[in-house]
Amino acid sequence: MSASTRGSRVGTRFGPYYLKRLLGTGGMGEVYEAVDTVRQRVVALKLMSESLSHDPVFRMRMQREARNAGRLQEPHVVPIHDYGEIDGQLYLDMRLIEGTHLALLLERFGPVTPPWAVALVHQVASALDAAHAAGVMHRDVKPENILVTRDDFVYLVDFGIASAATDEKLTQLGSAVGTWRYMAPERFSDAEVTHRADIYSLTCVLHECLTGTPPYRADSAGMLITAPLMAPIPRPSQLRPGIPAAFDAVIARGMAKRPEDRYASAGDLALAAHQALSGPHQAQEFRILKRSEEAGGLYSDVLAEDITGVSYGSLSTSTPSAPTPVAATPQPDLNVSGPLALPSLPTSEVNVSSSNPQASSWPGVTSTPPPPSQSPPPPPQKADATPPSGRRAPSFSGRLRNPWILLAAAALAVLLVFAAQGIWLTVRPNTASGPRTVTASPSPTSPTSTASADALARLLSLLPLGYAPGTCRPFLPPKDALARVICDKNVDAGGPSRAIYTLFGETATLRQFFDGLLRTDIMVNCPGESKSPTGWHRPESPQVGGMVFCAVQESSPTVVWTNEAQLMIFLAQGDPEGPNLDQLYAWWKKHW
Repeated sequence: MSASTRGSRVGTRFGPYYLKRLLGTGGMGEVYEAVDTVRQRVVALKLMSESLSHDPVFRMRMQREARNAGRLQEPHVVPIHDYGEIDGQLYLDMRLIEGTHLALLLERFGPVTPPWAVALVHQVASALDAAHAAGVMHRDVKPENILVTRDDFVYLVDFGIASAATDEKLTQLGSAVGTWRYMAPERFSDAEVTHRADIYSLTCVLHECLTGTPPYRADSAGMLITAPLMAPIPRPSQLRPGIPAAFDAVIARGMAKRPEDRYASAGDLALAAHQALSGPHQAQEFRILKRSEEAGGLYSDVLAEDITGVSYGSLSTSTPSAPTPVAATPQPDLNVSGPLALPSLPTSEVNVSSSNPQASSWPGVTSTPPPPSQSPPPPPQKADATPPSGRRAPSFSGRLRNPWILLAAAALAVLLVFAAQGIWLTVRPNTASGPRTVTASPSPTSPTSTASADALARLLSLLPLGYAPGTCRPFLPPKDALARVICDKNVDAGGPSRAIYTLFGETATLRQFFDGLLRTDIMVNCPGESKSPTGWHRPESPQVGGMVFCAVQESSPTVVWTNEAQLMIFLAQGDPEGPNLDQLYAWWKKHW
């Protein structure tokens, strides 16, 4: 971004700051390279937008979060010098860092080697564990908020601002689609949000470093919201040759849909990732971290003049040169596993991000990635996992290498217009063979803005048998729906591994939503039927009660059906290990 960018304030004064160069712009404001004329130092000055500066909720949060983040004394956290308000505009004064956004590196050169990825995760984990020990959550861990210096030192940026602008739930300012790709399932639900949401996001970053793509790829906001809740957790070893299979278990635990099933700390995640490496790769990781530590990642406040800025969605004219790739291996199709496109959640109108990553408008993007190292490896050292209790996260020594390969293209989903003829299905009605004991998991807040308590209670009363208390949890329903819950394992024979149940207020809305779930690329005929979708009815009545279709995506069987009398849409899914489609469909026929 040049200093002559139209509309910038380059060359003007903002209080004691002389705005020297525009480094980035975005929805939250602008970032300038500025000279603090009082303290005689060069800083990165973030000026908040007029709307945020006048938002009382944001003002209160920013003051609190910036104050807490400013107390963090961790090498991988960008220091906050000062914050406040001048002439009604909020600002944040930070250390100016020379580095390259991880998002830019991944976009330009593709995935990295496992040692590079693990070294990066170790450094980010150190920042997160220090923050969590101080009671600070980041809430927006993503490649755009990770800076890598020429000496392979890693910074996690946006502490203070991310927490202030992002509510724990999507109820206030909302979030960019790019952020949703790394957001934990509980952020879309009514469940409590803890520091383990940051651990989930960091695991997503690890997955993207290894494979070159986020865990869940989609072309709509609804798909991105549904994926963390419903889609199977991807296995990186199946997406790119050369990734050790041990990383599959690391990703599976770090991205577990229940927070309590994840790693207790970011340091635990980093240690598990280290242990997933082979012996030679562990030694390479040590070299990566040793080099960054010896180079002194903590830069002085005044840096060189040749820092290149990057704006939201706009890259600098300087093009980084790609290092020699280890292999230009064609990548497989990386579409999301599971029924990603099925339960679309259009909670609000959003714009889907383009292929260019949206930089978080932080300063200091270098024009070239760091060169590979030739230094010999030192002997491996023992790593210690660090829960968020104040102890330092594991620290290693070593040097980053940069064997990048190209990103793979992903296919787009194809939607089918709803047009199906009903066929007679013989299904048994739901019987009261046992008490219906389903209850929603408790949480500190309730989605009163989108689902009333009465609607939620009604929805829970209509669920199939086989759910233990606490198995089903409410979360944000789609537009024009009254309530929605997500359920874990149904214990009845052939019951789904997970399911989403949605209650609507009228038949027309229900049918319209069902239409949007139909996809020719994953739909199959249900067992014993000749068409999908098809109508169903109960034995005691010839009237069609709703529609049903079956689907299989990445070996995960799915049954989706409507009940128009109840104004409900049901989506039940099994795992590749079971139940299979025959078992799942048989379960459906017994329960509905």
